[in-house]
Amino acid sequence: MGAVPNAQAGQCSNASLEGAYGFLDGHTLVPAGTPFAGLGRWNFDGKGNFTNTITINDNGTVTHLNDFGPYTVSADCTGKIFILGGTGTIEIVLVDGGKEFYELPTNPSSLVTLFSVAKKQFPDDDDNERSRSISVMTEEELPT
Repeated sequence: MGAVPNAQAGQCSNASLEGAYGFLDGHTLVPAGTPFAGLGRWNFDGKGNFTNTITINDNGTVTHLNDFGPYTVSADCTGKIFILGGTGTIEIVLVDGGKEFYELPTNPSSLVTLFSVAKKQFPDDDDNERSRSISVMTEEELPT
């Protein structure tokens, strides 16, 4: 019989969503059926608050916006981001240990999502450490 996995090893919390994430979304507005796309950057503080900057293309009209508000992440790595002053809701699921998340607007429901992905902009410390160790030269290897 194999080892029993630690039940808490895969648990998430607000702290699982921290840092800057770049995102790209493609939607169709209903009932009009017009295209709607968003490109931007989320910034999460790991304590339940976010800010974001977003560029929206709504059927050819480009708009630049900023938003802020609360978010929650449950132990099962699903959560909600409360946008537009708390009047809108985006459902999320964290993947790859919180390095990415997928999102689906649920309020307003007039946005039918075709695709959506948000990815952490900067690698975690382990990745940075690995990169530094590869590029470090010893004193003997330095050109003279």
